Order: sequence, then structure tokens, then C-alpha cells
Amino acid sequence: MSPTHNRLYIFTGKGGVGKTTLSMAFTKHLQQKGINVKYNCFHQSPERELQKAVGLPSIEIDINTSAELYIARKLNSTLIASWIMKTHFFKSLFQMIPGLGHMILFGHLIDELEKDPSLVIVLDSPASGHALTMFESTSNFKTIFKSGLVVKDIDKMQAFLSGENNLKTHVVTLATELSLAEALDLKNELDNNLPDTKAHSDLIVNDSFKKFFEIKKIDQSLLPPFLAQKIALEEDIVSQYFTLPHIDHVEMPKVVMELSNLMEGLI
Repeated sequence: MSPTHNRLYIFTGKGGVGKTTLSMAFTKHLQQKGINVKYNCFHQSPERELQKAVGLPSIEIDINTSAELYIARKLNSTLIASWIMKTHFFKSLFQMIPGLGHMILFGHLIDELEKDPSLVIVLDSPASGHALTMFESTSNFKTIFKSGLVVKDIDKMQAFLSGENNLKTHVVTLATELSLAEALDLKNELDNNLPDTKAHSDLIVNDSFKKFFEIKKIDQSLLPPFLAQKIALEEDIVSQYFTLPHIDHVEMPKVVMELSNLMEGLI
């Protein structure tokens, strides 16, 4: 395995900061480099049309399907697993303990990586809490179950997380004080929940606000003081972190393809 890239990349952050666009662009960038890469998103409604438009290789697996496959493997029966997943008990269990489904999906992706040593997976985590829940669950459920088959699977996940060049997490934020503060809090939580790993999370600033005024050729000297101050604060944030520019295209496939040329620094 080449040491120049990791095996699993996770893009996370608050809603609306550009995680899906960036994770797709990053996947496309790796694909263009000749890397065997697949994109996974466990949104309720993945943007499959956009994936298709940019020719994105993907793993089409969601939390429920992953859980059903996991149960089928443990019981050696797809029929029984399908029946179990349809029961009210398991439906309620997944609603009450969302971390269980996230952990099983996480384990499924790690299985895919172990089956194919050349494979790289880019995971588009739909919200900040999902990625954190995945990491926390490996410790929480190990404490709950203490021993048995599930704990053996958790040990395998934790061994993967602690491996060199296995995991890299990108926390995406907008260039605003509030968004940055939330992203830094998330970054600290992620790093604290992965104390034994060799990789810690990075911060990506999606710089769209000031670039919007530049592209639209709006005279910033005419802006009211509060907007001028906002732009000055954003310039300070942008100067401190890895930043991706605003891409002025209406068509999302063009945005993804243009951003894919700017992704090398995220590897």
C-alpha cells in the first residue's frame, strides 16, 4: 500500500457547509490519479444523479442494509436477518441507539477495505454528530457488551483506526466565527475520541462569502459596516486554514469537477 494516501477519508461538519460537494470532488480527484477509490454516503437520500453525472465510483450501502448483512453473516441466514430487521423491536432499537447502526456501517466499510488492500473509501458523513457517534460507539459498545462476537468485531475496528495511513478526517466549515468555533469543537471531540490513532482531523474552510462579492463585482466600499467587518473577520480565518474557493457555477457537476483539481492538499 502506498504511504502517500490513507485508506479511509471522512468528511464531516455542520449541515450546509459543503461536505457532499467536497467529498465528491475529493473522490473524483483520487479517481483521476488512478487510485482505486469508492464514495459512500449514508444520507437518507443520496445525490445519485450528481454521482452519475460526474462518473463517481461508489459503494451503495446504507445503515439498514449494512445491519441486515451483518446479522445475516452472524446467523448464517439472509432470510432470518431480513425478518429480524423488519421487527418492531429492531426498528425501535436503531431509533433509540443510532450509534449501533453507525458502528455496524463503519465495520462494513472496514471489511471492504480489508478485503481489497488497494481500495480507498471516501465517506460523506451527513452531519457532525454521525462521524463522532461512529468513533464513540466503538468504545461505548465494547464497554456494554464486554465480550463476545460483537466485541471481537469492535476490536478489529479499533485496530484499523490505530493503523498508520488508515484514517484521515476532514472537518468542513464556513469562514464565519460561529461556524469555525463549532468546527473546532468538533475537531477536538473527534481527536479526543481517537486517542490511539496516528491520524488526527484536519480543518477545511469553505470560502464562499467574500468570493461571492468579488465574482459579482460588488463594490465592497459601499457595503454597510457590519458586512465589511464580517468580510474582514472571514479574511483572517481564511489566512489561517486550508481554504477552498467559491466556484461560480450553477450546475453542480461543473462545481465538483472544478473542485476536483484543487484537492491534492487534502490527501
